[in-house]
Amino acid sequence: MNRFTAVFALLMLASCSIAGAQAKNPCTFLTPAEIESVLGIKVSGLTTPGEAGGTQTCSGVAGKRMSVMLMYVTSNQKVADPMGYLEAESRKAANSIGAQMDGKRFGPILCTTLIPPKQGPYSTQCMVLKPPSSMASIAVMVITQQEMVSIDKLHILAEKMLRRF
Repeated sequence: MNRFTAVFALLMLASCSIAGAQAKNPCTFLTPAEIESVLGIKVSGLTTPGEAGGTQTCSGVAGKRMSVMLMYVTSNQKVADPMGYLEAESRKAANSIGAQMDGKRFGPILCTTLIPPKQGPYSTQCMVLKPPSSMASIAVMVITQQEMVSIDKLHILAEKMLRRF
């Protein structure tokens, strides 16, 4: 499996770990202009929703080397500490591909960076939990570690998402 596929699979695994069936369009959670204001680069796409394994998705690109994805899932699964569960599953998935993961919590928001053991892609993702059973996320994947979006920047967008689903 190439590294891009492995990182994409990790992002989906983290999101799908609480997957369910109720659909919302993640393309409505953030506007391209809002994302552009944080990333500092023009974003295209993010207009057509899709689905991957029960996860509602919306993807786009920024420049020639950055992928942006919004995701939404729901679940009937009862977990005592959903944020802890999500972080543990993300770490387990990162370990499975030998990647280094850093995580930072902001109340109902968990942001992570993923640095694979070999050259790219690198990712930053913020996941927003909304009781009782919904989660949305934004993920940005880049080719080099120097191009990574900081958790603090992506957290700004996650705060906006939290109010919209």
